[in-house]
Amino acid sequence: MEIVPIGRVASMVRQTVPRRAEPLNVVIAAVAAALSLGTVAFVLVPGLRARVEAPSLDLVLDTITTVVTLTVAVLAWVRFRQGGQAVALFQTAAFLVLAIANSFEVALATAGLDARAGLALASPGQAPLYDFTMARVFAAALLVTGSMASLHGRRVDHSRTVVVVPAVAMLLMIGLVQLGADRLPSLGMPVLPRGGPGDAWMPTATLLGAAIQVLGAALFLWASGLSLQLHRRYGSIGDAYLAVGVIFAAFAQVQTAIYPGMYAGLVTSGDVLRLMFDVILLFGIQADAAAVLARFRRANDELARLGPIEVEHAALEERARLSRELHDGLAQDLWLAKLKTGRLAALPDLDPEARALTGELIEAIDAGIAEAHQAMVAIRLFDDPTEGLAGLLARYTDDFADRFGLRVELECEPDLPLLSPRAQAESLRIMHEALTNVRRHADATVVRLRVGVENGRLALMIGDNGRGFDAEAAGRGSFGLTSMRERAALIGGELRIESRRQDGTRVSLLLPLATPGVSAAAGSS
Repeated sequence: MEIVPIGRVASMVRQTVPRRAEPLNVVIAAVAAALSLGTVAFVLVPGLRARVEAPSLDLVLDTITTVVTLTVAVLAWVRFRQGGQAVALFQTAAFLVLAIANSFEVALATAGLDARAGLALASPGQAPLYDFTMARVFAAALLVTGSMASLHGRRVDHSRTVVVVPAVAMLLMIGLVQLGADRLPSLGMPVLPRGGPGDAWMPTATLLGAAIQVLGAALFLWASGLSLQLHRRYGSIGDAYLAVGVIFAAFAQVQTAIYPGMYAGLVTSGDVLRLMFDVILLFGIQADAAAVLARFRRANDELARLGPIEVEHAALEERARLSRELHDGLAQDLWLAKLKTGRLAALPDLDPEARALTGELIEAIDAGIAEAHQAMVAIRLFDDPTEGLAGLLARYTDDFADRFGLRVELECEPDLPLLSPRAQAESLRIMHEALTNVRRHADATVVRLRVGVENGRLALMIGDNGRGFDAEAAGRGSFGLTSMRERAALIGGELRIESRRQDGTRVSLLLPLATPGVSAAAGSS
């Protein structure tokens, strides 16, 4: 049953979203200005060192970056699975690509294979420059693609393919570069010593290498602008973190264009900026998850504040809709089927067997029409939420007696306790199932209902003078009896069925008046 329209929930969630794009602009401008000054200082101030030889520190930083990058990829995937945002899916792919490139360097350095792969600073090769440069450009392009898809509201199908294909492509690229690095254009070259032993084999970028790094920086800056637009549109705190963090990635590319640092044992300012980028994204995803959880908590609190009146109003609307559908749909179709069957039975050349079958079909259709009518009556019983159980029983049994020609005797004690809407609804459904069984199977002429309070419990008893049945045997295979027991259990009640052949049947519902099961149902219907 639809209690509150989902559109209202979405509206409440959107109303709680903070919109703080202007302060974010200030933060982005300040970060960009500080990083610009730092980059210029590394180039112009002789005493500042933008890179140092520190093998142990380099391995630690690479390991931390790999772990953080992989964690960001996993958290972005979780965010995508929960919210379905395209930007989160492409973030997963982007950071998985970066994690593959980082883990490749860590694995080679740990295994002592860095010299053979061209990673050693003593014998630098082109393969590491290609691997890491293409990984970062690839990741930046994925971030731009995801942000644009989210801005245009595009739905991304085949999510696993979006993640797996870039990862496989990155692995193939690493393998191909390792095999054919000597035949590729140079992205970097060693420079002559400038007087210090630490500068003896420091690589510098070629024009092509610098151009590719600048391309990566431009893509990261583009991704930052798109993330800022996403934050302005949807208010996601994660997009705000991404807009800031990608600035660090962009300046890491700029500094790498000046001082390439893809070799084992070499730590550069670009490495530090990339680590900061990953850490900012990690905090951003965590903050976004916390913000989403807080918004839904506020939305749930608002729904709870609406109270039982709003819930009951929604229930009444749903019952009215079901009643109209039964009347305009099923009941009308059954009447049409009855008319068609009657015309078929009136054909003069119909053989006796077919005529007998049409008679049985008309009887079955009549039974279906009666069931539909009883269902409509049961649904509309709750039009007045203040009416007590006695009034509901009286209206239902009167209609049942008039429609099926059975004598129904109802005995209710005065001043019955007021039940919750859920308890009343389930009690009426149990009674409906019991009376339907009497009409279909009991071959009875009298049905007696008695409602009263016994030993602190509400007792609803339905008895008939029909032919009875073996209650124990029927209970094991009867869906109707099982359903009645389940409904009784839902409201904390107990259902008892007593019957013997040729001695009628008695169904008793014993409902505690003050139990957790009943009180918990008070807000439901």
